[in-house]
Amino acid sequence: MEKILFESYKDYFKVGAAVSGFLLMSKEEIDEHFKQMAIRMEEFKKNFKAPPGAPQFKFPEPPKFPEGPLPDYDLAKKQFNLIVAENDTKMDAVYLGEDNFNFKMADRYVKFAKENNQSLRWHTLVWHNQSPRWIFKDKDGNKVSKEVLEERLKKYIFTIGKRYSDDICSVDVVNECISDKNFVLRDGADRSMWYDIIGPEYVDKAFFWAKEAFPKSNLVINDYNLEMIEGKRQGMYNLVKGMLERGVPVDTVGLQMHINYENPSIEEIEKTIELYGSLGLNVIVTEMEVSAYLDKDFQKPDPRREYTKEFLDLQAERYYKLFECFKKEAKAGILKDVVLWGITDRLSWKNNFPSPGRTDAPLLFDNDGKPKPAFDRLVR
Repeated sequence: MEKILFESYKDYFKVGAAVSGFLLMSKEEIDEHFKQMAIRMEEFKKNFKAPPGAPQFKFPEPPKFPEGPLPDYDLAKKQFNLIVAENDTKMDAVYLGEDNFNFKMADRYVKFAKENNQSLRWHTLVWHNQSPRWIFKDKDGNKVSKEVLEERLKKYIFTIGKRYSDDICSVDVVNECISDKNFVLRDGADRSMWYDIIGPEYVDKAFFWAKEAFPKSNLVINDYNLEMIEGKRQGMYNLVKGMLERGVPVDTVGLQMHINYENPSIEEIEKTIELYGSLGLNVIVTEMEVSAYLDKDFQKPDPRREYTKEFLDLQAERYYKLFECFKKEAKAGILKDVVLWGITDRLSWKNNFPSPGRTDAPLLFDNDGKPKPAFDRLVR
């Protein structure tokens, strides 16, 4: 009898996965995508000007799509009861111009989820990354006014809600808004044009509009390293506590959980979940994987390791302890969903990051789609 991951946890929480848009594209669409990527890379190289005194920069080759069949599609259908788009519902993929929306890929995710009786998350409405450049500019190419940007954001949120609100169980309303520098809201100097133009109130406004647009969905504020860095965890706590006091309809904190086989401790993860639970908020794990590398210094990432049986067994035990923690927090009424950021190691975003040319093995299925020891440890 085939082992099914989500069935093992159906009494506790939904188990989801980020699904690559390539799995929902035709071969012709994939070929065109990589062709356009190569063209953009050549344009960038042509226009790139290195700062004075900088060492010569060697541009990486554009990535190529993996050869051979991809097992991720069937695994996505069978093993998970919740999915989310890895990239195709971010603002720059959908909001192409003032009155120009691209719903093609988002519609495919809705169709896939319905056909497989799965819940669907929306990632993400507001983020300082992957926002289209045009949204911050007026017709002359200057910085747009606060009033215009607010209207554009409101229009975006309500347009997405009108089309998809009945299909979405939870929405990442605001993503990665806590600064790593001082653990308060990321500002214009820290790459947030939303803060730079609208001000700190952009977060509250996005949630008020999202509540109207997605009345039946959980409204999530999502960030990374909350379970890793105490100052950032507290910064998010301070933010959401203030939001609740102002009547802002945030109801869930999303922990991305891009973690590794050693850090953080289970105790730190429990402490994080229970901290937000103490405010009456739900918690979901939104983007988890367990990297094979500690990478304590991203400027000097760890060298590639062999993924030996000893390591895979260590990773399996790590996944088991994490899911036992999640079960405990689900029983306490705090944790609702657990989402893995990918399905097979082959398509993981951790390949080449933060070390170009280095693969990783952070997920439950290997490059060929075969269950790893971690999968077997979770479903036995």
